[in-house]
Amino acid sequence: MTRSQYYASMKALAQKKRTEYGIVTSKITIPVIKKIYKMEGIKIDYRKLSAKIRAAYFCDGDDCSVLLNKELPREPKIFSLVHELKHHFVDREAIERGEIECGDYNANEIIEKGAEVFAAEFIFPEQEMREALSRLGIDRSSCEPRSVVDFREEKFAPVSYMFIKKRFEFFGLIKPGQFDDVRFRKLKEEIYGVPFYKQKWSKRP
Repeated sequence: MTRSQYYASMKALAQKKRTEYGIVTSKITIPVIKKIYKMEGIKIDYRKLSAKIRAAYFCDGDDCSVLLNKELPREPKIFSLVHELKHHFVDREAIERGEIECGDYNANEIIEKGAEVFAAEFIFPEQEMREALSRLGIDRSSCEPRSVVDFREEKFAPVSYMFIKKRFEFFGLIKPGQFDDVRFRKLKEEIYGVPFYKQKWSKRP
């Protein structure tokens, strides 16, 4: 199986699992993902971990668990939990046999990239995102840093600025790395104003 075939199979698996669990993109939350974990018999072990470690999947027989960095923001936490679901669905036996080690990206690039493809498609299917972009009138000629912020503000799916930027690159709306220097949170404040909780007067006793 070629890389492209493998990644295509991960997208197909994501669509299959979305259907099995009745996933609605705009309604994906951590409790929704935790419910899937419970149905799959996977325990979540929240720990304070190095910033480089988001999550890792472990399984020994029927004892399956995911070590999760509890300090992750909401969107990366959802993505990480779904990423590990791919390992549960696809790589479980190989992990049990010690043939692969979850999280070792350098040694298992295709396997880990496949988990990223699975998670991205599960959380926000490509076709749904393309349709959303069309509704907003965002295309190659109009795409700018603000487009990333405006798109996220629509709350089509629980995704980060990084997720949106990577998809924009994949869709050919921007060149790879084109928005790498953009500070999207700062840009959001410039466009939509400073959030209430960050305003000085809101912190007065």
